[in-house]
Amino acid sequence: MSRKLQALLFVCGSAIFAYLVARIGVARLLADAAQTGWIFAPILILYGVVYACNTAAWWLIMADEPVRPPFWRAYAITVAGFSLNFVTPMVNVGGEPFKIAAAARWLGVRRAAGSVVIYQMLHTLGMLLSFLTAIVLGALLLPPHPALLAGLAVAFVVLALLCWLLLTGHRRGVLERALDLIHRLPLLRGVARRIESQRATLAQMDVQMTEFYHRRPGRFFQALLLEYLSRSIFMLEYVLIGLGVGLHITYLQAYAIGGLTSLIQNAIFFVPFEVGTKEGSLYVFFQLLGLDPALGVYTAIVSRLRDMAWIGVGLGLVWLAGRQPAREGATAP
Repeated sequence: MSRKLQALLFVCGSAIFAYLVARIGVARLLADAAQTGWIFAPILILYGVVYACNTAAWWLIMADEPVRPPFWRAYAITVAGFSLNFVTPMVNVGGEPFKIAAAARWLGVRRAAGSVVIYQMLHTLGMLLSFLTAIVLGALLLPPHPALLAGLAVAFVVLALLCWLLLTGHRRGVLERALDLIHRLPLLRGVARRIESQRATLAQMDVQMTEFYHRRPGRFFQALLLEYLSRSIFMLEYVLIGLGVGLHITYLQAYAIGGLTSLIQNAIFFVPFEVGTKEGSLYVFFQLLGLDPALGVYTAIVSRLRDMAWIGVGLGLVWLAGRQPAREGATAP
């Protein structure tokens, strides 16, 4: 995507955001913020619990290694990695290389890369399962418009297919096959030739991935459950924000809102910082569920403030997570 198109999308998203704020009124948003101020601390703590689940899933993946980072260090690496992804809009490429480099001091580069790839696939699978849950809840809770139900049905089929592909990758390996596929695509053959020198490494990572699935199925599904649990805990944020302004939002409504909004944001990933897409999606879903749509935009603003706070924490942890592990007591499984 060109810089000009990226800038255009950012401007369009900003325009949508400005329109919604103007429609609701700055005074109304500030009044809600004053009323909700006390709830911001529990929201920050809640997201810390989400990160703890993410870390525990990654720690399970590393459990067979002779040594692995202590849990608190793995937590710091995880938070720092997610923060680096947040500050690289659209592509989210900063976090995974950082996690590999940080974990390599215990695992070595190849094993660290394998653990991060396995975790990322599990993280994506957990996210897809949460989207499927949100689609089912949306079909039950949203107004039964034929077009809306048809869209949800199509999304469900596509996401179910993606889940099957990810599970197949864990069972049979996917990285070397992906390289073979890229070789067959005319527009990507140049990329494939540059990656070809890493075929042996990709094959080793495939072996690491399939071994984890077949030799440790219990641990695989525990890690997947932790990833799904992290998404389920995250949905409580909408309940807390509603509570702060005196609005009763049930957990099932919160899950439908949060899951479907996240699905739209991931589908329109090319809008930098999700400007406008997040606010617009929340505005619409709040309205469809019979809730005050203005609070949808306010919810987006609160979640952005939470993101900024944790990004600050994560960037601060980049230094700590990257320190040498000497005499730190690396944990043996």
